[in-house]
Amino acid sequence: MNNSMAMINNSVRCLIFISSFFYCMCGFSETTSLKVVTEFMPPLQQAKSGQVMQGSSADFVYKVIASTKIPFTTDVFPWARSYRVAKSEPNVLIFPLIRTQERENDFHWIGKIWSFSAAIYRNSTRTDINVTSLADAKKYNISVYRNDFFHHYLLKQGFSDDKLFPVSGIEQSIGLFINGRVDLIVIDSSIFEFYINQYNKKISHFDKLISLENVRHNDAYIAMSKQTSLSVVQQVKNSFNTNLGK
Repeated sequence: MNNSMAMINNSVRCLIFISSFFYCMCGFSETTSLKVVTEFMPPLQQAKSGQVMQGSSADFVYKVIASTKIPFTTDVFPWARSYRVAKSEPNVLIFPLIRTQERENDFHWIGKIWSFSAAIYRNSTRTDINVTSLADAKKYNISVYRNDFFHHYLLKQGFSDDKLFPVSGIEQSIGLFINGRVDLIVIDSSIFEFYINQYNKKISHFDKLISLENVRHNDAYIAMSKQTSLSVVQQVKNSFNTNLGK
């Protein structure tokens, strides 16, 4: 009897071990879902939290996640908050995230979804503003999106805090610039053209002073929080590679 009970107990322990092993290998259960965080950035992605997003980047990201069959929710936050959530919580997917050396080890990088074309602009009526290099721009007030790549990039290039005007959203940043509250703006060209149309302006009303060609290698990616299961990360990577080019 004792021998029989011992054999049963050993069998149960073995089954528990095997079940636990395969549960861990699976990486997520039916109750686990991904939290997708992003920002309002037309025309790449546009929607409010909880809504289905639209735009070239958002459409592709949704296709990638849908192929994995993993349930997900979407939150649209100011960039600083989205970034904070992705750094601190598990099972978070963030896009678009500029891939930099400083961020390299903080995330799992899924794949590139966008290459930006950054430039510094002035209002065409402001002929008093003369900028032919990044160093020249340090003399002027510049609108930036708080804590995004360009904000930190300008600080690293020696721009002083009192010349940078950070705001919580791209639309606020562009509003400061178009309304003459600042002298210059640093922004991706396609995003800038979208927003000036909302102000009934034409691109000819503004001058592109310099293009920031030296930052083009820092492209925008889909990334996942470091705390996310490697098997889940691999599922999303596989889906990305499958959907790329479709």
